[in-house]
Amino acid sequence: MLLSDTLTPAGHGQLGKMISPLSLSPSFSSRPLRYAVLGAGFAGLSVTWHLLKKSPKEKEMRIDIYDEVGIGGGASGISGGLLHPYSPKAKLLWRGAECWKESLMLLNVAEAAAGLSGVVDSDDSFIVRRRGILRPAVNTKNLNVLTDNAQNCDASCRIETIDEDIAQKLLPNIHVPFNSAFYMPEAVNVHPLRYLQALFLACQDVVNESSTSSHGQKELYLLKKSVQSLLELEGEYDAVIICLGAKADMLPELSGRLPLRTCRGVIAHLQLPANIREEYPDHAPSILSDAWLAVQGSRSLYMGSTWEWKSRNSNPNVSWMKLQELFKSFCQRYLPFIQP
Repeated sequence: MLLSDTLTPAGHGQLGKMISPLSLSPSFSSRPLRYAVLGAGFAGLSVTWHLLKKSPKEKEMRIDIYDEVGIGGGASGISGGLLHPYSPKAKLLWRGAECWKESLMLLNVAEAAAGLSGVVDSDDSFIVRRRGILRPAVNTKNLNVLTDNAQNCDASCRIETIDEDIAQKLLPNIHVPFNSAFYMPEAVNVHPLRYLQALFLACQDVVNESSTSSHGQKELYLLKKSVQSLLELEGEYDAVIICLGAKADMLPELSGRLPLRTCRGVIAHLQLPANIREEYPDHAPSILSDAWLAVQGSRSLYMGSTWEWKSRNSNPNVSWMKLQELFKSFCQRYLPFIQP
């Protein structure tokens, strides 16, 4: 969400005029542009990257990113990172093919920046794990819907219908209900925090390049502070870009005005103890169904599920009982060889 330099209180009029950073009025042409980005998650850092790359090279610019925790401190940093362009019913999302292409481009940007900084992308320190995603059906109705929609998948992220024998070649001992699952070989598993840190490095690289060129100087600052109201920023910036996810509703100017459908998720970090030799197979995909299993390393997994729709609870603590229920349900359905 982009607001112009005039921040009108929500109770007295419109939120602000939508503007483009590439088509500012002549009054802005003689001074550096100043942008505020609220949130340092997936949306916030993506916006920052595109502002830096797509602004006129000769134009000076300063971007301030506001996040009270820092990079990936919110929901983005603890998400499962399972990336594909489909809905839960395997329908291509609105502008899904375009967004999928852009997402892969940003992943490449982040990996390149991490490589230049000397970060080693080993098997257990990856930014992107390219092993695909396996989606078992939940029930017969779900099976029929997935089967129909899989036939209209995008060529850049295929959906293959496979049986249990083939599924077990991908992930030994997995149980596939109804002897049918849907495999997306091009889908990826992103390590959210490493990706966000690397994308921030990429943004810093753009800023550093501008300092050694004859073009306009770019500046980037990460401010670990929260913004309680947009009025705090009034008059300081040419535009304020709000990338707060569900927390956008906590701003008084936006409270109750956005069609948000909030939910509370449950995530458990599973770490194999040192005395167990077996590891998650290197070639095996992550799993996505009513719950999901995201591979973070050969001995580190995240298991999660959407738990409460319309929840306003932002407490990061989850009861042990809920975690046990999630683990037991997932293992009984798909990994029966594991005894919870």
